[in-house]
Amino acid sequence: MMRSRFSLLLISCSLLMCIFVGVCHGGELRKKFYKESCPLAEDIVKNITWTRVANNVTLPSKLLRMHFHDCFVRGCDGSVLIDSTSNNPAEKEAVPNLTLGGFDVIEEAKTQLEKTCPGVVSCADILALAARDAVSFQFNKSMWEVLTGRRDGRISRQSDALANLPTPFFNFTALKQSFSSKGLTVTDLVVLSGGHTIGIGHCNFFSNRLYNFTGKGDQDPSLNSTYAATLKSQCKTLTDNTTFVPMDPGTFLSFDANYYKVLKLNQGLFQSDAALLTNKGASNIVDELASSNKFFTEFAQSIKRMGAIEVLTGSVGEIRKKCVERFTTDMNAHKVVVTGRIEEQKLLKKLRKKTGKRVEIIIHDDKKKKKKKKEGGDNNNNGDDIGGSSKDGNTAMVHDQYCCRESEAIFMMFSDENPNACSIV
Repeated sequence: MMRSRFSLLLISCSLLMCIFVGVCHGGELRKKFYKESCPLAEDIVKNITWTRVANNVTLPSKLLRMHFHDCFVRGCDGSVLIDSTSNNPAEKEAVPNLTLGGFDVIEEAKTQLEKTCPGVVSCADILALAARDAVSFQFNKSMWEVLTGRRDGRISRQSDALANLPTPFFNFTALKQSFSSKGLTVTDLVVLSGGHTIGIGHCNFFSNRLYNFTGKGDQDPSLNSTYAATLKSQCKTLTDNTTFVPMDPGTFLSFDANYYKVLKLNQGLFQSDAALLTNKGASNIVDELASSNKFFTEFAQSIKRMGAIEVLTGSVGEIRKKCVERFTTDMNAHKVVVTGRIEEQKLLKKLRKKTGKRVEIIIHDDKKKKKKKKEGGDNNNNGDDIGGSSKDGNTAMVHDQYCCRESEAIFMMFSDENPNACSIV
């Protein structure tokens, strides 16, 4: 069996990870994490995803790719969903992420989950579930198990994505190192590369193989010549960044093992695909996956391992109210700008305790605030607790209290008696 060859090594690595780092992959992830707190969570994500996929056959590849790009940058924490701000380009702005899609599916699922069980299901879990469900639609059953219990991260940086995402130009050594740094094996590398059986690739990510492989205007000699001619008929220049082609010729909308069959014919689209044939061990795995029915079983195991990379669990991280929120810091004005929904009182209490300083929350849009007051909707609260509590005694959401739109921001000022005394980042 393929996995048996690596079992001893994996056990040893796992033990070393626990002994020297004190953390094992997966943390507190488990089956049916939301069974008690939100019993319908997984069904809600599945129903929304399947409805969307039924009307858009490209979504499985998009959501699967987004899940991969999320996990390889700061772990599977949903940080790939966060938008950029004026002074912080987020992961989305990195070149490999510019063609990501399917964000609206995640947001739709999150919106419904917040109505059903507010503040319970993380964006990171929604993404992991949606990726599985999108691929599974074709088979009318779940194709792999998704352990849940992830919590969301707050940090999203373009530089982190550029530093951590393997590129289509990687050779085998670089690929192996990239996957190894995330606790994944050569088997995981080959198996997860099989995700290229669905979806498309833009010309600029492989056109160097057609027109300038070694910088001398040449073609990659490892690329099937007939396939290269077909690609050249579609990608006519080295700089074409708008045209795209199927990654798996013939079955790019079907999740299957055909990727390995065309790879053996030297029809792997990217240099990173072809690289799998340059290592004997990896090439043997390609042969086995191409000639057997093990792909689905192996993929289920590998993506489960990938979905546990550096996860935030327990009390680490948080559950975002929206899967897309923005945070900016303004050092000159001594403030942090937050866009999205927050639990006002909880945030204030936490920041006061952490900083030991006066903390205020204000709405930056004075016109809307004055309009609200004129209409009789303004609060009479003073000082720190602008927004107050809801009539039923629960913490009020600033978003609800002031009818803020997604584009509006909440300013958090940190100070002693002098509001300009310091800034907390």
